[in-house]
Amino acid sequence: MLAAIPATYLYGGLVSWTHLPPRLRDDMRRFQWDYATVKVDWALRAPVPWEADETAGAGTVQISAGMDEMTEYTAHIAMGLVPAHPFLLAGQMTTADPCRSPAGTESLWAYTHVPRKVRGDTGGDGITGAWDERDREAITRRIEAQIERFAPGFRDRIIARTVAAPPQLAEHNANLVGGAINGGTTALHQQLVLRPTPGLGRPETPVTGLYLASSSAHPGGAVHGACGANAARAALRGHRARSQRIAAATVRFAIGR
Repeated sequence: MLAAIPATYLYGGLVSWTHLPPRLRDDMRRFQWDYATVKVDWALRAPVPWEADETAGAGTVQISAGMDEMTEYTAHIAMGLVPAHPFLLAGQMTTADPCRSPAGTESLWAYTHVPRKVRGDTGGDGITGAWDERDREAITRRIEAQIERFAPGFRDRIIARTVAAPPQLAEHNANLVGGAINGGTTALHQQLVLRPTPGLGRPETPVTGLYLASSSAHPGGAVHGACGANAARAALRGHRARSQRIAAATVRFAIGR
């Protein structure tokens, strides 16, 4: 069985703690989630008017004024503060795939990270972390202002938008716990053989025949499918090994040995 769910839902959830080693329960108490996420999708009447011409043909664009701004952004999130100038990862979908929207238009998305627990707002809009309509409108204005810095006239090209703050992301996909999109932090202390916990750095779990296939397993979240592929390969190896043991036992029984 391949479990494509967060480790926090599998251990102590679908599988009771009574069937798991006591140390695993202690380790899971220290499991750390990645930051929350806000994502905006836009329908644009024309492509994004980037000042940097070479950006127009890129399917994916990373948006920031430079290293100093990115450092400030990261530090603010770590302190529980919503950044005034969010670092954005944006996707120009029609640029990458012209069938995504009518000719001459653009289907654009962008997301940024925010603290899981908001303690303050450096942008002065009073974002609280409730992610109600007021919070969503404030963070959307900030995201659009960041794009406008590098693409003057961007706002004038917006036809419509949809906004997914952490609660909406979690509602649409239960694996995105609290708006986390990577299945847990990918910092060094929770990566490779330490993911999701020390000693469980493989798809195998303490339950025979059960494999962790979600982004809580190595190598974590992204558009790669590696977590599921690793789990599938491990399951096939385990099945072959069990089949070989059963076959050998059957032969021994048949010949009376």
